[in-house]
Amino acid sequence: MTTRKLEPSEWQQYFDEVAKRLPSMRVGVSILGEEIGAQLETEDGVLLGMSYDPKAEVFEIATPNISHRVAKPREIYVHEKGGSLSSVEVIAQDDTKQIIELRSLPSLPAS
Repeated sequence: MTTRKLEPSEWQQYFDEVAKRLPSMRVGVSILGEEIGAQLETEDGVLLGMSYDPKAEVFEIATPNISHRVAKPREIYVHEKGGSLSSVEVIAQDDTKQIIELRSLPSLPAS
């Protein structure tokens, strides 16, 4: 697994490219912070999209049930496995970490 820190100038382009080639995935979002501990926001939702808007300075992921936004992220790390995105770690201004884990949807059985 490869982990790398994205520079802010890369954020929009990276997530635009990921959105074009990202297959249907399951997504889980956890929030970790000193004051809040570990909070699970969603587990096994189907990922609809992931983006960074440089004008609004917002990183966002969307599932059918939630839209998770991080305003003015400080740092973004991506974890890639076998050339595919497996997770994203977004560090917010208040030092909370948003961990977005991606998993492939299960295959349908052959008929």
